[in-house]
Amino acid sequence: MRRREVICSIAAAFALDARSRAAAQSARPRKVGVIASEAHLTDAVVTGLREFGWDPRGDVEVLRVGTGTLADIDQLLRLKPEVLVAGGEVRIAYAAEHAPRTPIIAIDLEGDPERSGLVQSLSRPGGNITGIWLDMPEMAGKLVELVKEVVPEVSRCAILSDERFGRAQVEATERAAESAGLKGERLVIDDLRGAEQLVAHTAAGALIVLTSPSIFVQRGRIAAAAGARRIASISIFPDYARAGGLMGYGPSLTGMFRRSARYVDAVLRGRPPAELPVERPTRFEFVLNQRTADALGLKFPLRLLAGADEVIE
Repeated sequence: MRRREVICSIAAAFALDARSRAAAQSARPRKVGVIASEAHLTDAVVTGLREFGWDPRGDVEVLRVGTGTLADIDQLLRLKPEVLVAGGEVRIAYAAEHAPRTPIIAIDLEGDPERSGLVQSLSRPGGNITGIWLDMPEMAGKLVELVKEVVPEVSRCAILSDERFGRAQVEATERAAESAGLKGERLVIDDLRGAEQLVAHTAAGALIVLTSPSIFVQRGRIAAAAGARRIASISIFPDYARAGGLMGYGPSLTGMFRRSARYVDAVLRGRPPAELPVERPTRFEFVLNQRTADALGLKFPLRLLAGADEVIE
């Protein structure tokens, strides 16, 4: 090759590289919408995306509006995200109805995606929705078992739930309580009856706190109400114990939002949700609050202390 041809080839290569860099700089970032009640859950999605090589200040923009109310979802959808991460059964269903063509990565601790019709099957969802769902029946038995281990003399157990979510959760927990010889009492929050008021008036000696976005936001107040009534309590949310409850055992909600980035990455790279199998949570946390136990005059068995992921002193 002649010297002039070599110089021309090098110049052409540099020109092509410059055009590529200019195109990359002018390209708009990919938009990812997050529907979540608290900012740290959005932060978890950002952390996960970084782990997959996405730059939240460059090639991807993570959007969150408000606290995930239906009006917030409407506002978020007007920003036209390419993919949504949505937490909570009602929010997922609302997003699915109002954005039927937008890929949705669902994070749900309450529902059954097949029974609700959100997916055709767990292995092949078939539509625009996939994500991470909790299988509740086994969890219900574990929560009751832990309560009985800490307060073996208890005979009555209140079950706090949200009327808009998780009927399967409630039924599974009631069956588990009955099998353990406990009389169950339903405490159901709605627009008129808040969680704190219900807990403040129960005569049960133990409280099992189920899941919903509203319950998650109120976890600290629920824990305080249970403590004031000297009730031993446990929740599926590990963060419940960190907020002052006695025990928390379940999947890390923060971890689930972080793991959702795996799905977001796949969708942004061209894979449709229809082909991405639904997952179950892979990380569970067991958190004990020793301060709360001391205030209630309770002692955690050594076996539980040894098996806890975190003990709050």
